[in-house]
Formats: sequence, C-alpha cells, structure tokens
Amino acid sequence: MSSPVQMAIRGLLVTSATLGLGQAALASSTAGPATFAWGLAAENINTQTFNYKSPDFSQGGLTTGGLQSINSDGVIASVNAWADPVAGVFKAINSVQMTGSVPTSISESYARLDMNDTVRISGPGALATLTLTMDYDTTFSGLGLSPFERVGQISHFMQVDSSRYVTASYVTDNPAFDPNAQCQDFGSDGVFCPPEAQQKLTFTASADKGLFKEWALGGPNGVYSNGDVDNGRYTGQVLLSLQVPTGVDIDLSFTIYSGARCFHLANCALTTDASHSDYIGLRLDEGYSFASSNGYRYLGTAAAVPEPAGVWLAGLGLMVATVFARRVRKG
Repeated sequence: MSSPVQMAIRGLLVTSATLGLGQAALASSTAGPATFAWGLAAENINTQTFNYKSPDFSQGGLTTGGLQSINSDGVIASVNAWADPVAGVFKAINSVQMTGSVPTSISESYARLDMNDTVRISGPGALATLTLTMDYDTTFSGLGLSPFERVGQISHFMQVDSSRYVTASYVTDNPAFDPNAQCQDFGSDGVFCPPEAQQKLTFTASADKGLFKEWALGGPNGVYSNGDVDNGRYTGQVLLSLQVPTGVDIDLSFTIYSGARCFHLANCALTTDASHSDYIGLRLDEGYSFASSNGYRYLGTAAAVPEPAGVWLAGLGLMVATVFARRVRKG
C-alpha cells in the first residue's frame, strides 16, 4: 500500500485509474499558480447506473460552487470545498454512502489544492529563520468493516485520507566553486560532479502529515486495516523551519488532499470532514519581512474567522443525510 503522503500527491492518478473517472478526473480550476481539483464517482453495478462529476472550466474559481452530489440509485458521493490561496486556506467535506446486499458498488469523493509560490525575504541579516506551518483539523466517521464473502476476485475496501505536504527550496552560489574542477563520467553508473565543480547549490527541505485509514476484506481475521487514524477528530500542525538567505528567491510548494472512498461494498457511509482545515502560515523573526510573487499572505490560523462559506460547509452532512434518507424510504 502507498504511504498517506504518496496517496495525497498522486490523488488524481489514483482516482482516475481506480474508479474510471478518466479525463474528467483531471479537470480542475486554476487561478494563477494555484490549482483546485475535485471529483465524484458513483457506480451502482447492480443497476448498471454510473455517474461522475468534476469541475466545469467555464465556472473557474477555487471552489466546488457549493454542495456537489451525484446519486446512482442509492450510491451517493458528495463534496463541498473551497480554497483561498492568498490567505492560505483550504476547506472540504467529502462524503460517500451506499446500501445494498451485493458488495460491488463504488463511491468516491475528493478535493485537492496545489499551490506554488516564490518569496524573497528582507531583513537586517544575511540569514533568516523561515517557518512554514499547516494547521489541520479533520474528523473521520464511518470507518469499520465486518467480514463477508468476497465477490469473485475483486477487492473490497474503504478509505479515508486527509493529507498535506510542503516543500521549500532555493539556489545559491557555491562559495567553494572551482572552475577548474571536473565532473567524472562513470558510464552506466552516471556522472559524478564533486561539490567544487558545481557553480550553484540547491537546498531543499520538506514536511508532511498524512491522516489515512483503510479497512479491507482479507487476512486471517477476515478483515484488516492499515493507517494511523480511526473515527474521531484529529488536530495538529505541520511545521517546517529552516534558515534561508535573505535577498534570494525561495520556492514554496503546498499540496492538500481530502477524500473518502467505498470500493466494491454494499453498506458503507464515510465522511472526511476537513471543514476546519487547513491554514497555511509563514513566520519570520522580528525585523524581517517577505514579498510573495503571487501576493500570498500566509495568514495561518489568523485566517480562521467566520466566513459565509462555513454555513454551506456545515450543512453538507444534513443535506447528504436527507438525500440518502429519501432514497432509503423510496426503496
């Protein structure tokens, strides 16, 4: 199984390859260097009803545009998400539900934000301490699986995922550079360049936190799980702190992923509630300041003020439950 961070970074690929979203899963809304993507899949194999939904390029913006939901005869997938790269905010609620007697249905919901930026730090010294933070607050519900008879050779599992990743890198002149130094070609083993032969030096640092859980059919007990979370609330902070030179371009990259998946199951109801996540922050020592090439402010938790979007995010659980209840009553 992939690690939580690998799953987050490869979220779009996993979705399209596993659930058949194809090119639709790759659709996204882009605002400059920030890309916001989301996708839904609901496949009811028993009734041969298949529905998929992804962003409409004509709408633009870094939001799902409110609650988005699809329903394939009781197999439901919903998402409500938005992002504000300038403040450094990403929020999402992903929900999947289904009932039935034959465990072959598929439902998936995901949302993802990718941000890239370049900052330059100014201050009294040649070096500054740059601290990047990603505060998260995610609640999972619906996890747990009981043994049942496998259908043919197919896989049966459920997954929740709430992951975030940050990297910072910069390039500086190499003070030990020797123009007479030579690189050595070792043929099939590649080319080796000693430090003194490199005119520029690249420094990279990263940090991440993946909240992931999978329950699957199999193993000596009939079912097994992997991952480090369970039903409940998880809060914390990803922190990346490093010394960087002033007056040099620092490249920053952030990825946040939120999703839920029921795969070849009959009774499954999962929610990944990241409506109180994530907040991206940037801190410097007193006397230092930064300039962002994209005008990003990186407010961190200072951006956690009531916003209109919070109203419709909070209502997702009720709205989805209402749709689901109606389907059950009609059945």
